[in-house]
Amino acid sequence: MKQPTVLVCDDSVTMRLALRRALVQGGVAVLGEAATGQEAVALAKQLKPDLISMDVMLPDLDGFQATQAILADGPARIVMVSAAGEALQTDLSFRALQCGALDLVEKPEAKDPEGLARWGRGLAERLTLLAAQPLGRKAPALPAAPPRRPFRAPHRVAAFGIAVSTGGPPALAQLLKGLAPSLSYPVLVAQHIAPGFAPGLARWLAGQTQLPVRLAEGGEVPSPGVVWLAKDRTDLILTGDGRLAASPNAQGLCPNGDRLLASLASLLGRNCAGAVLTGMGADGAEGLLAMKKAGALTFAQESASCVVDGMPAAAVAAGGTELRLSLEELGFVMAELGR
Repeated sequence: MKQPTVLVCDDSVTMRLALRRALVQGGVAVLGEAATGQEAVALAKQLKPDLISMDVMLPDLDGFQATQAILADGPARIVMVSAAGEALQTDLSFRALQCGALDLVEKPEAKDPEGLARWGRGLAERLTLLAAQPLGRKAPALPAAPPRRPFRAPHRVAAFGIAVSTGGPPALAQLLKGLAPSLSYPVLVAQHIAPGFAPGLARWLAGQTQLPVRLAEGGEVPSPGVVWLAKDRTDLILTGDGRLAASPNAQGLCPNGDRLLASLASLLGRNCAGAVLTGMGADGAEGLLAMKKAGALTFAQESASCVVDGMPAAAVAAGGTELRLSLEELGFVMAELGR
């Protein structure tokens, strides 16, 4: 595999130095460093790195504005680095994802060299995976109206489950945009997200859809017409008494899409539906297959609109579905199922 190259953008000299050391140790070549948004834009055009690590809060242009400017000049792989507890930073980060940034990682709280090195090694692993993804795909734009593709719901749906990862927030925004509050079933979402960002994701998504968006604390009956997300460091599952559980997840992909979809298959059988959307890896493939075996309706996002086609392709390869739909088509299907 070719050694990935990166442009590091951060206004902190300490952070840039720590990132450079950790990334180099992780097998990533650092082509340059930017301390301001304007420098980031200029160096991105000059150096053309495989990836750009973009701090959200930069002088002159913030990370969102710099991301917009870079992507206006051509496709680029940009990862936003944000402090999870800062509302302004998380809002700017999700806006950057909507305009085409690939991923969001938490800025480390640790200031000691060892803590920064651990965080940098994790970032190096993430950037190496993202560097292998093809350029040219952009986050989906929100449509004026979904296409009216003929569809007739074959049976009642009591819940709709979604597994999604890289590229997920803007895909979810587009998918949920056209759904009405009168939707007859709840939407349960396992969106891979770094710890600390789940509240920001819920707040941002609530501004993109007419549906209420809530973080599941555990014990709730999933109300129809509500989008339910997993809170930080938990998996969202449906339990035997028909309530939501926030099951602790201290390691691995979080929240876990397979666990969510399999719980729906086990409890609701054919009376549910599910979809696997854009993302790296294969999470959701086993869960979607369990849903299909139970007689549920199953879907995968079409390749052309995915930021990363790993998860949907894995779901199809596993036999979980043969139906690959655009986000517009899937949104129409969800609306029809919810009438």
